[in-house]
Amino acid sequence: MMDLDVLLSMIENPTRRKILESLVKMPRYPLQLSKELGISQQAVMKNLSVLEKNGMVVSYRESSSIGPERTVYEPNSEFTLIVDMRNGMFSARMVEPKGERKDVDVDNLKEMRSKVIDIDNELEQLEKRYSELMREKESIIASVISKQDGYAQKSLAYEILDAPKKTVEELSKDLNARTDVVKEMIDDIERRMKDNKEGEKDEQ
Repeated sequence: MMDLDVLLSMIENPTRRKILESLVKMPRYPLQLSKELGISQQAVMKNLSVLEKNGMVVSYRESSSIGPERTVYEPNSEFTLIVDMRNGMFSARMVEPKGERKDVDVDNLKEMRSKVIDIDNELEQLEKRYSELMREKESIIASVISKQDGYAQKSLAYEILDAPKKTVEELSKDLNARTDVVKEMIDDIERRMKDNKEGEKDEQ
C-alpha cells in the first residue's frame, strides 16, 4: 500500500485530483484531459508524470484510427482515506479495499439506479453511525484527560485511549520512557480516576 504521506502529497494538488476524478471514469490520453478539464496539456503531462512515478496511474500505448499511437492513462490504485480532527483527537489513515469486484448483470438502467440509491442510503447510515461512535470516543478521551494533572499524565492518558490495543511496552517506546515508569503512571491515572469518582459520590 502507498505511504500515507506520499498519498496526501499526491491528492493535495487540485489539478491532480481533477485528473484522477476523470481517469476513474475511463482511461484517457493527455489531450482529452486537457480539453475536458480546461488545463494546458503541459500541466496535464506534468501531473500525470508525478502520479505515474508514485504508482497512482499507469500508461500504455494505444493505436488511433485518426493519427499516430497515443499514450493512455488509467488508475493503478484503490484506497479510502479517512482523516478525523476533533477536540483532543487527530487521526489520518488509509483503508485498502477488501474483496474482489464482482460482475453485475446489467440489463435495466432503472433497476441499476435503484440499487445504487440503496447503496448510497446505506453508506449514509454507516457514516452517521461512524460519526456517532467517534463523538463518543472523543468524549471519553476528553473526560479522562481533563481529570489528569501535568503534561506527562495527560499525554499518557491520551495514548492509552487513542490506541487502546497497544501494550505497555509499545506505549513506553512511543513515549520514550522506561516501562516501569509508564506502569507507575498508569496506576496513578487509575487511582486518580477512582478518587475523583469517590469524591463525586461524597458530594452527592
